[in-house]
Amino acid sequence: MTMHELRTAAVCLTLAAACAVPVAHAAKPQDVARARNVSNMSECTHCDLTNAKMTGGFFQLANMVSADLSGANFDGANLAGAQLDDAKAVNASFVYTNFSGTKLTGADMRGANFANAWLNWTWFAGAKLEGANFAGARMPGTQLYNTDLSKAVGLTQDQLEHACGDASTLLPPGLRVPACVVF
Repeated sequence: MTMHELRTAAVCLTLAAACAVPVAHAAKPQDVARARNVSNMSECTHCDLTNAKMTGGFFQLANMVSADLSGANFDGANLAGAQLDDAKAVNASFVYTNFSGTKLTGADMRGANFANAWLNWTWFAGAKLEGANFAGARMPGTQLYNTDLSKAVGLTQDQLEHACGDASTLLPPGLRVPACVVF
């Protein structure tokens, strides 16, 4: 190769490296193991479960405060009574997931799929739900304090009739939610 060909090849390699597609972030295997350890659920705060496959898992009463569940698949899982305050679950899938009594205060659930999920008595206070899908979700007793659902999809008036919110709850046009009764 000539000197010119060597320089051209070096430039091409440098450009190829600079333009390479970044590798997708994956869950930390030790965090996945911690989350699946039902004997010690309190050990999964701040877990990195990004893109993890947790379908059908048993996570009842799990403490996943501030965990990163972005892109994770929890379809058909049991998260009843779990603590997911300040969790990040952007574009996560929760199809047919049981969230009965789960706390999601301040959780970032933008783009999450809650299709056909059971959300009875779920607490979404201050959650970010832009683009979240609620098609077919059951919502009796769901509390939507200070929650922006204005860009959520699949919500119906019938679902919201069984939920409650406050004056700061934002909904898609034409929908309303009853006020939560405070004792």
